Amino acid sequence: MTLSPVHRLKRTWEQVPAKTMTTFMELQQLMSVNKNWVDYREELHSANPPCVPFVGMYLTDLVMIYDGNKDAMKQSNHLINFNKRIKTAEVIREIQQYQSVPYCLTTVPEIQQYIRRGLDGAKHVQDLHEMSLALEPR
Repeated sequence: MTLSPVHRLKRTWEQVPAKTMTTFMELQQLMSVNKNWVDYREELHSANPPCVPFVGMYLTDLVMIYDGNKDAMKQSNHLINFNKRIKTAEVIREIQQYQSVPYCLTTVPEIQQYIRRGLDGAKHVQDLHEMSLALEPR
């Protein structure tokens, strides 16, 4: 919903009901990357498992740990920076906690088909941009 081809559709957005926009804004705030996903992290930590966390946040954490910490200690390139490994392990441990609770889900073929159709019909961003311009020219 926040991709440029969708975001630019001003007239279309004006027709979205106020209640729906409020919900959308709340979700946007919840999933904001501001302050290192602080709102989402708080909500996630207060959720009772089982739940499926947004993996993108953890991938961001792992990239920041990898890029922001040297592999070796400053004093000697022969000493491993275990602090970097500990931080990485903490992120992995947090992800694993969501895998430890069983999910008692029942297969619903109609929902699976709906999701598959949506994924099969997914468009490239350039295609979306062209569709957006067709709906609301500049």
